[in-house]
Amino acid sequence: MFKFAFIKEACDINIWVGDNNDTSSDLIRSSLQKTGPIGLIETFGSDFFIVKSNNSKAGQKIRFSQIPKNYLSEEDYKSIERTKIKINSSRFPFRCPNDFSYDAEKINWSKYDIVISINFAVPISIRKKHPSILWICMTGEGRYPVLSSCWDYFISHDYPNTPVAELKIINMPYTFIPPRYIFDNFKTSPYKKGIYIEINSKCNQLNNKALFKKFDSLKLNVEFHSEDIEKNLNKIASSKYFIKLKGRPVRGNSFLEAMSANSLCLLHYNDCYGKIPFHQYCYFKDEKHLIEKLQFLEKNNEFLGELLNYQELVLQNMIENVKIQFETALSNKRKNLESKRSSINSKKIGIKSIFKKSLQPIIGSALHNSLVRIDDRTIDPAKYLPSILE
Repeated sequence: MFKFAFIKEACDINIWVGDNNDTSSDLIRSSLQKTGPIGLIETFGSDFFIVKSNNSKAGQKIRFSQIPKNYLSEEDYKSIERTKIKINSSRFPFRCPNDFSYDAEKINWSKYDIVISINFAVPISIRKKHPSILWICMTGEGRYPVLSSCWDYFISHDYPNTPVAELKIINMPYTFIPPRYIFDNFKTSPYKKGIYIEINSKCNQLNNKALFKKFDSLKLNVEFHSEDIEKNLNKIASSKYFIKLKGRPVRGNSFLEAMSANSLCLLHYNDCYGKIPFHQYCYFKDEKHLIEKLQFLEKNNEFLGELLNYQELVLQNMIENVKIQFETALSNKRKNLESKRSSINSKKIGIKSIFKKSLQPIIGSALHNSLVRIDDRTIDPAKYLPSILE
């Protein structure tokens, strides 16, 4: 197996405050917002590092392209680096990102075959020094630059329905998680009961009493999202069903958490756009249809078990397809490097160098203009950011 490193900046608010001495479940408990790609550690044995924030213009540009300055300013990011949080761990129960942050120059990068960086956590100067490493950028949100410097691949945040990587894109969800991981690490009872309502759902107990009375008639208690990540995962792991009731469509990270918690996902047809292959039975067209499905499932445990086994297979396929994409991408990178080393056509190399230094910014600008001004089917503004050159 290849050696992985997973890197985030000290100013990243979303996930994990810790290091390689923490258990994977303690890393999740230290997260302020998201479970994150814990499968990189659990399945691939990745090392995890927090590095000092990359405050280059390009590093800041990609952060502010995801979260505008009027939401999180430069001072806010500096505050995140030093803010202490309390977690349920005997090891450093009070911690902040600066407690664990490394100077990126002092990490022994030569140990690694594949490095995955959230945003531009690893500066370009380091990436250039280690051309044999497969450098992969996982943007904080599921959008990535049309053109960028010295990244081999970007991660899409979408479910990988095949093991084939797209051009410069590896399909992997932000919540990259093994089957039953949340159930095994966060369940508070061996018995699952009731319903967990997905956080972005439009419905709650106050505005749809009729629906919740029907849940009650089926003896299904209802749980809602908790801001504390450990309590929230406890709730999901203890719930039999994970239901999204309209609201804004989501990419699907919460559904992957529910699958890992062995909770059956139920949703409307347009609730998830992250390419997750739900079982057809898991879709419902309206509230009446949902109640009919719940009534059937409550009387047919064997069929419920089949659906849960299907969800487990969805996560297992995700792991396998991502693994193959990484292996193929690294193999291609090494073949390309070998080809370059054996090349003796210096003119060709010179032309390529001129192209990179002189023409790349011009092409990047043209692509940026296309992105902004032209309805071009090849450039999806929901997927791509303008060019970011370092």
